[in-house]
Amino acid sequence: MNRVKSQQKALVSLVSVLMALILAYGTIGTSAWDEVNTETATYENDPAEAVTVETAVPEVQGENSETVSAPSVQSESIVDEPATTVADVTGGDASAAEEEVTEPELPEGETGEDTLLDEGTEEEPKDVPADVPEEVAKLLVTSKQYYDEETVANALSIPLESNDARYNFITGSDYKVYTMTDKPEWYPSEGVASKRMSTFDVPYWVMDKSGNRTATSGKITINEVLADSVKCIFSDIFLLEEQFPINYLVGFMYRKVGGAGLVNSPILSAHSFGVAIDINHGDYDNDLYVGKGNDLRDRSNPYCISDEVIEVFKSWGWNWGGEFDICSDTMHFQYFGLEFLQYESDEPFPVLEVGKTAKSNVVLNLRSRLVKLGYLKKATGKKYDKDLAEAVKKFQEDNGLEPDGIVDYETWVPIINFTHDMSYVF
Repeated sequence: MNRVKSQQKALVSLVSVLMALILAYGTIGTSAWDEVNTETATYENDPAEAVTVETAVPEVQGENSETVSAPSVQSESIVDEPATTVADVTGGDASAAEEEVTEPELPEGETGEDTLLDEGTEEEPKDVPADVPEEVAKLLVTSKQYYDEETVANALSIPLESNDARYNFITGSDYKVYTMTDKPEWYPSEGVASKRMSTFDVPYWVMDKSGNRTATSGKITINEVLADSVKCIFSDIFLLEEQFPINYLVGFMYRKVGGAGLVNSPILSAHSFGVAIDINHGDYDNDLYVGKGNDLRDRSNPYCISDEVIEVFKSWGWNWGGEFDICSDTMHFQYFGLEFLQYESDEPFPVLEVGKTAKSNVVLNLRSRLVKLGYLKKATGKKYDKDLAEAVKKFQEDNGLEPDGIVDYETWVPIINFTHDMSYVF
């Protein structure tokens, strides 16, 4: 999983070799080369000879077959003024860059490839498990037998440096909270957005009632520029030792956000951009919990999203919904940053209090939840009366809250989380 560290090691090695070549060239320049042609100008500073690095940006077909180009990347010269030095990469003394770099001697019988694998065994592709059907095995693009260098390279090339960079890659503009009435130009409707999507097969395990796993595959629809990233993610998840089972999987859905306190929110879901994935929804206790960091899942349930699955997504630059600021949406993963999800007001749930609360379905919903939790015997009545207030006080006392009988945000959070499988009316 240490891909970033491996890339840093590779960069250090590359810079080291370049410095060695520069030193060697300098030696030649003061001896034999000068004797051959002392009037030849050096070309390090000749713009005509400058080497540039360009990043190819895919063109995406928009509505009416219009070609829409993703944001361009500036070319950089790497001749006149090196962007990175050995000292920059290693954090060491710049004088160290002047030392001659030599290849390390390998123990007898070892090759350079063997040494690289020994230095980072986590990076060595895993074997395909036995008895996996050929049509599934071919989807394991990060496995030893079916490693796809191009797919992995594409997956590693997506922008991760900032949320602005991520949004520019997907929408053509910097980060902002988009809503159903303020949509990005590239995603004005489901029909137009769907033209930017790609549907493909990913491998995963299914589980029978006895707990036996079977290798299979299924289709997912995702933003086409993230397709290779998703292929690598599900290849890695499939190759986990736990053989994580999946029975619900969805990517692109053009809709607004939902959940407690968000039912009336107009915010456009990350699923609308094809940059979000839900796995093992609700039925297996991976639903949304109110409040940052709240995670009340039954981890003994094999369908519960495991730490290993979360780590796979993170290793490819994706974020886990369990770390949203206002909730813990544990079945959810997305390429975008997590800060877009927010309540419309400081009081996302109605504050209920004796003498100040009108009759409403919210009160009835509260009663139903307290009945389920054992604090009331029946759920009838839309009025917030003294009996209901006493039940609330008992709940507050049992959960370390001030027993004042006022149902504010701090009281709603545990009530909703303990009954999260019930419908939301807020």
